[in-house]
This record gives sequence, C-alpha cells and structure tokens, in this order.
Amino acid sequence: MFCSFWISQAALAQSFVPEEINVCPASSGVVDPEFDSTSSQMTYFDQTQNLIRVATVTANGTIAPPSCKGPVVAPEAVLSLEGFPLKNGPEWARSERGLEIFYTSVGPDEQNWLARAFFDGSWKHQLLAMGQNRALPLASVDVNDTQPRILYARLLEEGGYDLAWRESTQATSEAAFPASITQSTGGAPRWVSGQRAITTALSDAGGIVQAVRYWIDSGRTEFLTADAGDKDEVWMWQAPEFNGESIFFAVVDEKTIRIYRRIGGLWTAINAIDPSTFSAKPKIFSPEPFVYKGRSYISLQLSTAKYDPSEIWIAAVDPAAPLVRQISDPAQPNVVRSEPEWIATPKGAYVFFNHIEKNNQFSLWRAKTGL
Repeated sequence: MFCSFWISQAALAQSFVPEEINVCPASSGVVDPEFDSTSSQMTYFDQTQNLIRVATVTANGTIAPPSCKGPVVAPEAVLSLEGFPLKNGPEWARSERGLEIFYTSVGPDEQNWLARAFFDGSWKHQLLAMGQNRALPLASVDVNDTQPRILYARLLEEGGYDLAWRESTQATSEAAFPASITQSTGGAPRWVSGQRAITTALSDAGGIVQAVRYWIDSGRTEFLTADAGDKDEVWMWQAPEFNGESIFFAVVDEKTIRIYRRIGGLWTAINAIDPSTFSAKPKIFSPEPFVYKGRSYISLQLSTAKYDPSEIWIAAVDPAAPLVRQISDPAQPNVVRSEPEWIATPKGAYVFFNHIEKNNQFSLWRAKTGL
C-alpha cells in the first residue's frame, strides 16, 4: 500500500536562507560538470574548445582556478550524438584502478569513440578498444571492482542506436540490455551502487512504465514496481538511515518522486515528494540521490519544461525526518537552471548547477544546502 506524507512548513523553512553564487563565468564554457567529493575535483566539457578539463573544488564551494580553465584532460571531446535524445559529458569512475574519467572522443576515422582519461603523474587519455561508433558513457564508481563498468549508446548498422554495457577496457564483455531513454525529462539508465546491476524503466503487460533492475551477469530483468503511474529516472543506493539497505526512488508521471524500500520481500512505497505542495513549478528534472552525514537526500530541478525557468531544491528521503528546501534564490524566478550536482567539502555540502544564458552560453553557480 502506498502512503503519502505531508511536508510541514517547519520542515520547509528551518531558518534557512538560500545562497546562490556564480563560480564560473559563461566565458569558461563549463557544460555538464561532474563532481568527486573524495578528490575535491570537477570534470566538465568545455564548450568553447570541445575538450575535457578538470578543476579543483575548494572547501568553501568555489572553483580553482577562478577562470575555471583547469588542466586539459583530453582534446576532441563530444557532448551529443546526431539522432540520439540525450547529451552527456565526462563521467567520473572509481575502481581498484583509482579515479578515471570516461567520455566520448573523436577517433582517427572521425567517428565517435569511447575514451578514458587517467592520472599517472599527468593526465593521459586513450581511445578504448572496439570503442568506435559508441558514445556517451556512464561509469560505475564501486571502489572494489577490478575496473569500472560503463553503459553507453551504440550505433546500429541499420541505423539508430541501442544501449550496451561492458567492463570498461574488456571489449569482449560488451552486451546489449533493455532500457528506456526519455528525451523530455533526460531520464536514463543508472548503475546500482554496490551491485552488478542497472536500473531503468520498462512497460509492464498493462502498458504502465515500471521501475526495473537489470542484472548484467544473468541478463535477468526484475520488475521492481507494479503500482500506478509511469516511472522514470530510477536511482538505487545504500541508505544509512535504513541500516545500509538498498532503497530506490522513481519519478512518477513527471511530477512526484516515490521512494521504495523492501519490506517483507516486497518493494513498498514508503514516502512521496510532491512538488505541488511546496512549489508552483510542476515537473521534476535531473533528480539525483546523495548521502551526507548519515542521511539520504535528493537534489532536483523543478520547472514546467527542462529548459524553462526553474528552481533547485533538496529533499530528505526518510519520512520520519522530513525536509524539503529551496536552495536556489527565490528572488530570481526567471533564471533557467539545469543539471544540479552535489559535492561534499570539509565545510559542507553544496549543489552546483548551470545558468543557461539567452545566447545559449552556460555559467556555473553553486548553492549551499545548510545540511
């Protein structure tokens, strides 16, 4: 049975004052940044030169150097594919090999090509074997794996794309898997932390899109939900407030985040985050879970459409300790904000996001969370 929880005004406020500051000017070309708390680094696609850079995130949540023109990790990078509904820049990966970056490059045949960058005294980069006509990788971050896994788009001989995964530098492990991509929301499959599995969303026999988990070694697709509403953006992680159990959330009908926990052998909805109770922006974009000080939260973008004026919020997952908080500046309601990403520093947790300017340039901003 699904239970909905009302968020109190006290949970909304808690004496928090939003602080949204510009950390990278539009001239820096920072697009689709990804953050790594352990190394205090940001990697991003530099749209001014079509390459991959890294920069340092300071304890105060600023970027060094201030120009955001950090060291070049890799040249000839690609952010999008013709005919594919999503864009994706560089992605951090972790394994026994340490910290790496996976991204899309341009090969000697001028085709899109999977690539990796790694630090060995200096940043080095290489094309992956059998990486041609493959692009937009998402990487795993399980430190005990011998190497990262990546999932990506693969060009088909007959045209169009499917989705596949592989052990990053073991080309023969490649296998296709069933998944959905949602252009309007940016919904995509995700690696499950601590498991050899991918979450995504697929239609059930009744035509309702449900949350599923795909086990990559057995090829088994496990339907996680059977309740009402089309699911999208399925994320699963280990939640410390639930004794380290794996829980997951899904966006339902683009307008509610539903959180599920396994109870009595069944995945059960235990909480719902309904933006209509605290914001005039009706739709949810780019939700992502993060864990900070023993609690799970979700950062999210609220808007009427992905590239309309928007707000950035965070929400607690545990219904026993509710919190929803706008962290973007409510005095600037007409700003187009996108792609919120979190990082923990010695002085707190911050969420970074782009402002999309009228000339389609991107500046980078950050907000404190007050956690």
